[in-house]
Amino acid sequence: MSMEIKYFIQNVTLTGEIKEFLHEKIQKFSRFSNKIWEARVDLSYNPGHSKDQVFRLEINLRLPDKILRGVARAPDLQTAVNTVEKKLKRQMEKYKGAWEARNRRTKKAVRHKKTG
Repeated sequence: MSMEIKYFIQNVTLTGEIKEFLHEKIQKFSRFSNKIWEARVDLSYNPGHSKDQVFRLEINLRLPDKILRGVARAPDLQTAVNTVEKKLKRQMEKYKGAWEARNRRTKKAVRHKKTG
């Protein structure tokens, strides 16, 4: 299953370099789960905010029964991306663990039903 990436940009020029950088970071999450349907990237630049919060990045990963969301404000894009990446990685690990536990319980119940 291929993940679709949608970009929503405000006050920033989305150069090929930035898009490729974001794409690489988002594709890393497919290692955790091949069930990611869509990634939505909201990136904005607001020079009116304090200097350590001019970039705002939000990435939403849409999975079959859940949406994972990471948001960060930072002085530069690199820092925002790294912060969001860490947040989403923690959520993906938790999601993957819960998904695997649910599958184990289901398989165990099916086994008991067959033998019982």
